[in-house]
Amino acid sequence: MVWTMLSGSLGRLGDKVRNFGGMTGRLAAAGAIFATAVLLGACSVGAEYPTVLATPTPRAEEPMSPDEVKQATDALISDRTRLSADAQAAAPATTGTTPSAGAAAKP
Repeated sequence: MVWTMLSGSLGRLGDKVRNFGGMTGRLAAAGAIFATAVLLGACSVGAEYPTVLATPTPRAEEPMSPDEVKQATDALISDRTRLSADAQAAAPATTGTTPSAGAAAKP
């Protein structure tokens, strides 16, 4: 049964079976070339990416002075402390286990 299905696709000429492997190989190669072209086409040449060895442009702003860094660090620390205190104040007073919905209260 399998041979009858295959013989229809391979083509039978007399006692010799005609092999379409060459054409299948060519179609597979053409498909691979087409897929490669599509994938490489996604790498657009017009994209504005810098080259590997390009130096970055100079910064528009000057870096922060040590006093500005200390001031920013102190502001972040005070914000963290305030938020931590707010979170602890909003937490429930007791921490314990919550009984499950079906459990009966123990005397």
